[in-house]
Formats: sequence, structure tokens, C-alpha cells
Amino acid sequence: MHLRFSIAALLLAPLLMAQTPPPQTITDAGSPVLAPVAAAFNAEPQTMTGASVVLAQQANVIGAVRVDAPVAGAIPVGNASIALSVAPGTELFPVLLQQRRNVRLFCTVSTETNVYSPIRPPLITRTCLADTNGDRVFDYLAYMQVNITPTRSVSGAWETPPVPHVSGGAITLATAQIASPVPYTPLQQHRIAPVSLELSARIVGETAVLDLRSREGAANASVSDQREAVQAANMPRIVNFNGAQVELQSLNAGTLSYRIVSAIPTDQPLTFQPGRR
Repeated sequence: MHLRFSIAALLLAPLLMAQTPPPQTITDAGSPVLAPVAAAFNAEPQTMTGASVVLAQQANVIGAVRVDAPVAGAIPVGNASIALSVAPGTELFPVLLQQRRNVRLFCTVSTETNVYSPIRPPLITRTCLADTNGDRVFDYLAYMQVNITPTRSVSGAWETPPVPHVSGGAITLATAQIASPVPYTPLQQHRIAPVSLELSARIVGETAVLDLRSREGAANASVSDQREAVQAANMPRIVNFNGAQVELQSLNAGTLSYRIVSAIPTDQPLTFQPGRR
């Protein structure tokens, strides 16, 4: 009897596996790819109170592409879906995936506001396209969730703060291929504006908290999960953000003394990987 049961189980296994639907999406984390521009800075000791930008440095998007054919589709999100479309001539910036380095992913500067419930904040996303074999043809749709949360106004309507035109974030890729080929062209020059990277510091009691943010006009956002919180008792100390170094010399009565040691290096492309909080 046991032998018959085992044989029946073996015969049924392929059928059960065939009946299990494959996942419709996979997820990853993505970082923009930027080229830092050399920055002039004051290397002498300086002081600050409250909150301040201690180092600002411009960075340009590199590796942008132009979409040469229209594409449209949808990606499931729970019981709903996100509709995606990109028109020919749209310029996309490159995004480096953390886990799937073989996938070439590019995303739109423009964002979409996706409303699924009147009581939940809308989801802010960018449309992304993926080339998985390097043939300069996009074969999969994707979207990036922008780390911006709309807030309710007095009237009850959702209001979205200014959104950076270039950012990283959580990536959701469809596992179904695009129905029609979507070729693209690498660009030597593009219209995507540069990003201003700001190493910011703020004083919280006896602690200096530093993080690296991007600013584009009124929009600003953290570009990585790295954050350094250094207590006065542990100074002097040098902190490092993607090669930019700041020496925190002392913190006394709410005044931080610091010195810029170096800016972000310009000899290689800049990406942002998850760090520590």
C-alpha cells in the first residue's frame, strides 16, 4: 500500500506543479547611475548650528537612452494593477539593480500618481523598461516606487510634495514579456537635468546626524539608506559618504565644528547601495 501511495504521489507531482501559477512580478532595489562633477570646497575648519548643508556637489545622469517605439501594458498590484506607457522619443535614465546586475533597466523622469483607495495615500511611481539580453530592445515592463508619501490637505484631497526627477527606489518587474519589440537608442547627449547632491548635517542634542540627499529645485530626498549619527563624546571622527569625507571635530553647546576632507570622487560612476541607519 505504501509503495502504491508513493507511485501515485510521483505521478501527481508534475500535474500539481503545472497547476501552480508562476509569479507575475519580481522585486528588487534600484539606484540611479550618476557622474559626479568636481566640486570646490572650503577645506578650513567651519562651524554650524541647527541644520545645514556641509557639502554640495553636482552630478549628471550618464547612460541615458531614447525609446524608439511606443509601449503600454499593466503590472498587477494586489487586486488592482498599474497601467504603464511610454511614448516614442522619451528619454530614460539608467537604474542599477541590486540583485539582477545582468538586467539593464531604465526609468522615466516623469512620475505617475496611482489612486487605489480614498483612504490610502496614492502610490507615486515611475515607468521603467528592462533589457535582459543586451540587444538594445526592451522586453519587460517594470515600475519604480518613489519614496514620497502624499499628505492630506484641509479639504481632504491628497497633496504630493515636489518629486525629484531622478531617484532610486523599490523596483517591481513583470515576469511576462512585452508583446511587441521596443528598440531604444543610447544617447551621447540628453535633456535630463543634473542632480545636486547635498551632504547635510543637523544637530540633535549631543549628536550630529548626517545623510546624503539629492536636491532638484524644491524637491529633495535621501539617495541612500546610509545615515551617520555621531555623538559628541565620539569626536573627532571622520565619516564617509560615497567617498566624500567630513571630519567632525567637536560638538559643544549646539555648535558643530567640522572640516571637509574630500568631495565625492569623479573617477567612476556613482551608485547608491543600501547602507545602515
